[in-house]
Amino acid sequence: MLRLWAKRLLITLLAVILLAVCSVLGWIWQPFDRTAWRVSLPVGSGIQVRVVPILMLATSPAGRWWLDHKGFSLHQGEIRLYDADGLRVHCKNCALQAKSISDQPVVLASVELWLKLDGQQLKGYLLADAAHKPFKIYFDGTVTMRSLRLQWALPTTPLASLLEPLRSHSTTIAQAQVTGVLSATGTLRWPRQSWSAQPQLAQLAVHGLDLSTVTTPVLRYDCPLLDERKHPEKMQWIPHDKMGRWLPMAVIIAEDAEFRHHPGYVLAQMQQLLGKESAEKAVGGSTLTQQVVKYMFTNGARTWQRKIEELLYAVQLEGTLDKTQILDLYLNTVDWGPGLCGAYAASTYYFDRQPAQLNPLQAAWLAGIIRNPHRAWKQQFMAQQPQLERAESILRYMPESARKQPGSLNFRAPAAK
Repeated sequence: MLRLWAKRLLITLLAVILLAVCSVLGWIWQPFDRTAWRVSLPVGSGIQVRVVPILMLATSPAGRWWLDHKGFSLHQGEIRLYDADGLRVHCKNCALQAKSISDQPVVLASVELWLKLDGQQLKGYLLADAAHKPFKIYFDGTVTMRSLRLQWALPTTPLASLLEPLRSHSTTIAQAQVTGVLSATGTLRWPRQSWSAQPQLAQLAVHGLDLSTVTTPVLRYDCPLLDERKHPEKMQWIPHDKMGRWLPMAVIIAEDAEFRHHPGYVLAQMQQLLGKESAEKAVGGSTLTQQVVKYMFTNGARTWQRKIEELLYAVQLEGTLDKTQILDLYLNTVDWGPGLCGAYAASTYYFDRQPAQLNPLQAAWLAGIIRNPHRAWKQQFMAQQPQLERAESILRYMPESARKQPGSLNFRAPAAK
C-alpha cells in the first residue's frame, strides 16, 4: 500500500513539474502574442521566443542561483554567469559584430554586463575593456513585454579608451594620438532599435596623422574626377585673393554657417548623426573641414569608422592650417559636376568666367548645387533650365549689395555632344 502511494505521489510530482515546465515554456513562447518583443533561438528554424520572460527568469533569485558560475562558449567569446545581487554576464575575448564600423568583428579583451530587474524597472551597466583601457556605461529604464526603454550615461572617459577597440580596424585611428575626454547621455529603445546621444567633448586634440598632402609648400593635387577628354577645363589652383568675394561667402552660407567659429566639428551635428541607427542614413552633418578631409584623405564610405576618421583628421587639420587655408582647400577640390573639381573648373565650365568674376547669383547657384552637383549638371545646365530656389535662399543671407544687384545666371551654352 505504501509503495503504491509513493508511486502515485512520484507520478503526481512529475506531472506537476512537467506542467510547470510546459507553462514556463508556453509563457516564454506564447505564439499568439504577435506584438511581443521576440528573438530567434539559435537552434530550430523560425522558432522565436519572447525576450522579457527569459530576462525575468534569468534575473530572478532562483534563476541567478541556478546560473551562478555557469559557463559556455559562443562565437562571440567565452561566457560566464554570476549571481551578484543581479545577473552578471562576463565575456572574455569578446567579438562583437559591428558592420557599420568594420566587416571584421570588434574584439574586446573583456565585456561585463550587469542587470537587475525589479518589476518593470531595469538597471545595470556595461563595462568594456580593450588593452587595459576600460570604459563604462550605466543605464536604467523600463521593460514591458513589447519593448525596452532605457536612459544611458557615459561618464567622462578618455577618448583614447573609446577608440582603442577600433585601432586594429583603421590605420588612421591607429596612427592618431588623441587627447581629450568624452561624456554622453542618451536613450535606447528596443526592438525598434532607435537611439539618441548627447555627447560632450572637452580638450580634444589630435596629432600623428599625415597631413603632408595639404601642408607641402607647393600643393600638388590631381583631381580624380577630372576627365580631360570630356571637359577641356583643367584644374587650376586659385589662391584666396583671386577667388573673389561672392563664391567663398555663398559656400560658407550654404554648407557651413559656423565655419569661422567651430574647431572642425559641430556637436549639434554630431548629436543628429548619433541619432541615426546606421551611418547609411547619416547623410550630411559634415563641416567644410570634414568635407575637405573626405576629398583628400578618406574613401567617402558611409560608415561610422569613416565618420570617426573624418573627425580626427578635421581636428588635426584645424590645428595645423588657418580657416582661410582650409576654405581654399575646399573651394579648389570640391566636386561641382562630372569632371569638375574646384572653383576654376566650375566657374569656367558653367559660366565661362573666372571665380572672381562671378556675380552674386552665379556664386549662390554654384554653392547651392554642391550637395548634388551631378543632378544639377544634368537637369539644369545641360537642359538649360536653371532652378533658382536654392540660390535665392542663399542670397537672402548675403549682404544687401548682393541682394539688390544679384546679376543674371547666364549659363554658357553646353558643348555639342
